Amino acid sequence: MRGPLPISTVVTALIAGCGAGAVTGLIGASAVTFAVPVLVTFAFLSAYQAIGVSLLTDVVASLVAAWVYHKHGRLRIRPALIIAAAAATGALLGSWLSTHLPDAHLGAITALVILTTGLRLAARPQSLLPHESGKPRLLMRLPLSTNTIHVAAGLVGGLGIGLFCGVSGAGGGISILFLLVYAMGFSPHEAIGTSVLVMAFTAAFGGAGHAIHGTLPWAIAGLTAAGGIVGAFTASAIANRIHERQLARVAGVTFTVLATAMLLSRYIL
Repeated sequence: MRGPLPISTVVTALIAGCGAGAVTGLIGASAVTFAVPVLVTFAFLSAYQAIGVSLLTDVVASLVAAWVYHKHGRLRIRPALIIAAAAATGALLGSWLSTHLPDAHLGAITALVILTTGLRLAARPQSLLPHESGKPRLLMRLPLSTNTIHVAAGLVGGLGIGLFCGVSGAGGGISILFLLVYAMGFSPHEAIGTSVLVMAFTAAFGGAGHAIHGTLPWAIAGLTAAGGIVGAFTASAIANRIHERQLARVAGVTFTVLATAMLLSRYIL
């Protein structure tokens, strides 16, 4: 795209970035879930370009959000690095497998899982809160130490998330959040703070791939990233002041809206 950007494109890029950053900072979801539909519909980017721009936005928005959560003592760096390494390995394998697998409506399956979880959290936000024992809900009966559970769940779960993301092309932010809460026993605030750091790594690899193998509209990417910084900082600050139960309900409502939009865009619009 040559010459100055139209005002409408500038506004669209900023809105897409602010919304994407807000989703990332508030509930740890990938910027791709918000920014791609906006950029494709209103900035007239191709899906490939929009995903590349969104991934680059994800990097800066996730780093800003991670910094805010770290300031509030709600970022667990070691588990984040374990999951990031496993997810990167799984994504590479999944990308290779995707060339040999038919389209089995994986995006729709993902949306349905998110929708079901969103409705449950909106109705019963306590289901996202840590168990009173402090152990992960899914692994309470296992005679393992918390550190062993964190390492094992991080490696196995991260590999599975990366594998699915590589096959389907879907973002892993929400999946990482579920892994941290249900399999590793993190509180919602800790889970979001840790998941955004993981996303910064995974999005960096994905964004680099798009930048190397395709032509990105760098002016739009810069504007969207700037909006992402503002959105992520503001939403993260708000999220860290919200009670755990309220945050879980907000996550449920947001998951429900995002999943519904995914299904509508895939099968109706």
